[in-house]
Amino acid sequence: MTLDPAAGFSQTYGEARERFLAAAHRRGLFVSHHVHPIARGAQGEELAIDVAVQGRADARNVLLLTSATHGVEGFCGSGCQLNMLHDDAFAAEVRDAGIRVVFLHALNPYGFSHLRRTNEDNVDLNRNFRDFSAPVAPNAAYAEVHGFIVPATWPPAPENEARMAAYIQERGEQTLQAAVTGGQCEFADGLFYGGVRAAWSN
Repeated sequence: MTLDPAAGFSQTYGEARERFLAAAHRRGLFVSHHVHPIARGAQGEELAIDVAVQGRADARNVLLLTSATHGVEGFCGSGCQLNMLHDDAFAAEVRDAGIRVVFLHALNPYGFSHLRRTNEDNVDLNRNFRDFSAPVAPNAAYAEVHGFIVPATWPPAPENEARMAAYIQERGEQTLQAAVTGGQCEFADGLFYGGVRAAWSN
């Protein structure tokens, strides 16, 4: 069977979810649904993390394949998962190897549907899977740049542009990038926000 990789890609979260579930059911896989209790999609649709399991239930080796940790990136991950579910050769290899494959579809369904990197709480899930019993050290470097990285108005005021240009001239672009992408938990409206508690997806 020859697969067309492009055929696995969908236009919306809703379409991607529908196609993923249909492909999993065609394979006869066990599927579970974790529906978001509050948030809705961009078209008012239900949001869920769907999990399909392929292979032996008693397998010693398990491969976990996730999509949409950063919501809008879900189009790529979902496309790959869908193509794998349609691939007879892959299914045969899973069976013959005696392994188990867990397809977790749309870890961040809100971001997937709303075309956002973050979830419904502006949380970057890559920075949310951690121990919340211990306080997180403040990111002083991010605190210094938050004021001009997240402007009060859009497009940014000339003052924001000037502050950013001055910072880059004094410290360089790499320092700015490190300050922003290092992650932070103090500014809920900020970039790379890790949250102060486990997100729903977590």
